Amino acid sequence: MTRIDEGGRAARAYGRVQTRAALASVPAVAETLVGVPDAERASAIAEVAAAALPEHLRDAFVALLAETEELRRTLAVARRRIEELEKLVEADELTPVANRRGLIRDLARTLAEVGRHGVRAALIFIDVDKLKMVNDRYGHLAGDAALVHIGETLQAKLRESDTVARLGGDEFAVILRHVDAQQAQAKMEQIVAAVAATPVNVRGESFTITISAGLHVLSPGETVEGVLRFADGAMYAHKTNKR
Repeated sequence: MTRIDEGGRAARAYGRVQTRAALASVPAVAETLVGVPDAERASAIAEVAAAALPEHLRDAFVALLAETEELRRTLAVARRRIEELEKLVEADELTPVANRRGLIRDLARTLAEVGRHGVRAALIFIDVDKLKMVNDRYGHLAGDAALVHIGETLQAKLRESDTVARLGGDEFAVILRHVDAQQAQAKMEQIVAAVAATPVNVRGESFTITISAGLHVLSPGETVEGVLRFADGAMYAHKTNKR
């Protein structure tokens, strides 16, 4: 083996030792930065590690850190965009509430919480009374205004932790979280009364819209389809009793 080869091997070995020494200092530095925001902590650790590296490795290390930071920013932007798109996909086109897809997602999540953690929750199924008569008498613009009125009223009477959705046509649904059967029943009666209490005004015409609602308290082991079916049946019984 030539002296050149031996010198190269020695230089590489020395570089590895220095690199390991620099990286070994990272945990100790990290412990002194507890409570510092992630971005600032990462920057401080990188500066310490870079300073401890031999000069011929420092530039490459700094360049790698810059690429990593750029990737982190790109990923953060992509995640925000995905969240925005998911909200659009799960939003109703007419009313200010979620659509059926949004409800199904939240209902599945809530059922999982009920089964795993014993969270108390309920589903209210809602059907608009005589919407066809409103459309026939006042026009479809009035029917749309009635649906918007219902969506806005439901949102105003519920918490941010609850879910309000329009399933399509004249059907809505509400997921109530952290409520028992009595509390859910009281909330259902409240929103039924609130919708009827405020008239809908369209092009000088004023009319009252009412809703029928059915309640189902969620239990462990239930499915999304089963819960919707039970709540729909309760709503139909309410509508039948009003006739």
